[in-house]
Order: sequence, then C-alpha cells, then structure tokens
Amino acid sequence: AGSRLSQALADRPKMFSQFYINVVRSGETSGKLDEVLNYLADEMEKDYNIISKIRGAMIYPIFVLGGLTIVGGIMMVFVIPKLTSVLERGGVDLPLSTRIVIGFSEFLASYWWMLILVLVGIFFGLRFLVQHNSLARKYFDYIKLILPVFGNLFQNIYIVRFTRSMHTLVVSGITVTKSLEIVATVVGNTIYRELLEETLQAAEEGSSLSSVLSTSSKMPPMVPQMISVGEKTGKLDVVLDRITSFYEEEINKTVDNLVSLMEPLIIVVLGVGVGI
Repeated sequence: AGSRLSQALADRPKMFSQFYINVVRSGETSGKLDEVLNYLADEMEKDYNIISKIRGAMIYPIFVLGGLTIVGGIMMVFVIPKLTSVLERGGVDLPLSTRIVIGFSEFLASYWWMLILVLVGIFFGLRFLVQHNSLARKYFDYIKLILPVFGNLFQNIYIVRFTRSMHTLVVSGITVTKSLEIVATVVGNTIYRELLEETLQAAEEGSSLSSVLSTSSKMPPMVPQMISVGEKTGKLDVVLDRITSFYEEEINKTVDNLVSLMEPLIIVVLGVGVGI
C-alpha cells in the first residue's frame, strides 16, 4: 500500500522486535536490504540452533524427574497407606524416616488437591510478579546469573546476544550509540540491559565502550579488552564477530558437558528417591 517495509514491520511489534525493524530500516536507507536480510537470517538461525541445543539437553532430565515425581506421587497416595495399616497392626516402633514418609503420605492422600493449588498459585504468582514488577524481574535475572553451572551458561548466552546483535547493527550501518540503545532492549536480562544503558550514556558523553564494560563483574575481562582494541583500530565489527564466535563455542562446550553430567546425576537422584 506504499509503506516502507520497516514501517509495515513496526506495525506488528509482537512479531518483529526493535532490533529486527531497525536493521531492516538501515538496509532500506543504505540500499543494502538484501545483505541486511541475509545477516538477519543468519543471526536468527544461530539463535535458534543454540536454543534448540539447550532445550534438547534438558529433555532427558525433565522426562526422568517428571516420571519420578509421578511414580512417587502414586506411591504416596495409593501404596504407602496400605503398607501403613500393616505396620500399625504389627505394633512395631517405626524409625523417624518411616514416620516422616507415612505422615507425608497421609497429608498427600487427604490434601493432594490443596498442594496442587498452592504449587500452581506460587508458579503463576511468581510469573506475574516477574513480568510486572521491575525489582522482582531484576532479582530473578540476577539469580539466573549466580546459579551453579547454569549461571555461567546464562552469562555466555547474554554476551553472545549482545555481541552478535551489536555486530549485525554496526555492519548494517547503524551508529554505535543507536546500536547500544537497540541491543539493550533485546539482550533479555535486566542486569545486562542496565550495563548497556550505562555504556550508552558513557558513549554519548565521549567515553569508550570498554570503559564501562570493564567495571562490571558480569562481563568477562576479555570482552571489554577486545572491544577496546576494536575501537582503537576501527575494526569493532570484526572484533564483535570474533567474540561472538568464541562464546558460541563456549556455550556448545558447556551444553555438551551438561549432557555428559546429567546421566550420572539423574542416577544419583533416582537412587536417593528410591532409597527414601
């Protein structure tokens, strides 16, 4: 109907992010829309591959733990009460661990519906709080970064989002300050968003990007050091691409290690469950 492609995309914010729209707009302005769309396709494919790999690694443990929970629930509600009546008739003095299991079984048999309601309420309550309260969202994002094993994985994912998105925007001809403004909205973590907003403010005041990034404990020293080299040599796009490649490889190694670790860990969890 005569609108620019970027404007047509901007009218559908639920489908197309600000990152996507601004990259397309830069392609329209520079006359390199075909190249820009190729960049976007490549970046989206890389994002999809990383997410798919992580989800694939989580399927096995979620399936096993889900099965353990279901079987344990059935045991507690239907099997343990029958065993309890036999033990009570025997008049034996039961050990503490057995009394705890029997007490929990009696609670589940009588109030299983209440437990489900409480768990569902907690889940949706926390979800609503994180989505609508900025402070809760910030705490949630911070907790993700300090989790054992997974914290390092999340950190690498956010760094890749930052450097890859920044690289795509810079290559597309968008200014560094505008690129930082866009990347801050798409990085997906409050801690990193605030860090990038501080970096943007410093850049607008004439400071280098690395000056703020180097002060954050959530940014590995290598990242600001390499960005500093890119700024001094005028090859920021090349450096961002190298950083992205390095941390993509780190993510792949971490996920592979998690997959290897999951099997013995699940066996231990199953053993503990059966033992109880």
